[in-house]
Amino acid sequence: MSVNMRFQQATPVPAFRPYPTLAWNIPIVVERYLPLVGEVVVAGGQRVDNDTPVARTLLPGRPSLFNLSEYFDMPPKEVTKLMLKKVSDRLSDGEIIAQKKGFRGMQFRAPFASTLSAYDEAIGYLSLNPSPTPLVLEAFVRGVVSETVPGYGVKIETRANYLRGAVGFGGEVHGVLRSMVADPIQSVSPESIDARSTYFILLAGAVVTAEVLRKAVEFRVKGVIAGSMREEEMTKFLDYRKRESFYQVGQNNWRFPAEVNPLDCPFTLILTEGFGQRPMANRAFDMLTDQNGLQISLNGTTRLRRGWQRPEVIAVVGSEYMHPSTDISLEAQLPRINSLVRLTNPTYLGVLGRVINLPQRRYVGANSLDRLVEVEVGGGRKLMIPAVDMEVLEQY
Repeated sequence: MSVNMRFQQATPVPAFRPYPTLAWNIPIVVERYLPLVGEVVVAGGQRVDNDTPVARTLLPGRPSLFNLSEYFDMPPKEVTKLMLKKVSDRLSDGEIIAQKKGFRGMQFRAPFASTLSAYDEAIGYLSLNPSPTPLVLEAFVRGVVSETVPGYGVKIETRANYLRGAVGFGGEVHGVLRSMVADPIQSVSPESIDARSTYFILLAGAVVTAEVLRKAVEFRVKGVIAGSMREEEMTKFLDYRKRESFYQVGQNNWRFPAEVNPLDCPFTLILTEGFGQRPMANRAFDMLTDQNGLQISLNGTTRLRRGWQRPEVIAVVGSEYMHPSTDISLEAQLPRINSLVRLTNPTYLGVLGRVINLPQRRYVGANSLDRLVEVEVGGGRKLMIPAVDMEVLEQY
């Protein structure tokens, strides 16, 4: 199949998972799709583990342009005579593409393994396409393949404890969870992160600092889950002060950098309560400590506008797991009097509160999720917030 054909295909988009923010022992479906057409390597009904390959493809590199006329300091027509390779030739790293002989001879070599995709004799520009990079898509969770989407990926069914965080950085990772604290109001110290933490996902308690995250990088930690982090500490760690795209906290144009460089955040970080100094919600902490020493899966991707996505923790449970299943119906996710909720709008992202009133005639839309809800937050402050801007953590 040609490269052009590959890009004409419509890549499936995983459906939004309509699960509660915090759920125990529920059936979930995880959709795993390649970014462009490739090959599915598992069959329906097959059992898979977190690291089982389910699909693979080749990712084409971005073409690079080079001005040979400027490089050789010659008119384009003269540069054409120096060409040793032609369009469509495959080149190894360092292979000579054009050469000027004589006393002041020069050579232009391929800066990377590539294909000579185009050359314009009129202007002396050369285009090189990097060799395709193999991409292997893993299952990410343990379960059973319930459906295959030929050329793209699979759907995997499993049972799991599920937690959606407020803010995250980094992509998908799976590993064994190691609890570093005994209480949700405790915070992990930098000194406690050592070689024993290598390749683990750490449950780091209430608040993390830039120093803690740097120690996590030093000891090759796979992921960190914590309640919150001060915006200034995140800035120190990611060092985005000199970038205009840095997020702004508490503003209506709340935003993240378009993409966090893996070199800046080389592991996955999930803050369950967002920015500030807030302890992790008790039930979230209980669920995570219940998985101490077991495999869990994290996805730190966070998008708060188009293509809305929040960071997730998925902890697959076995048939012997005895915790009662959470009701995952939409009705069970609507706020009620005394519900413990987490606010999700830009101004109050991550703030916890208790529902104290459901005004009978206060709506901002026809949908029940648009109904205004009165919430009491820290210090006795009362806010009127649309239900769509909050998530229920506990029902009473």
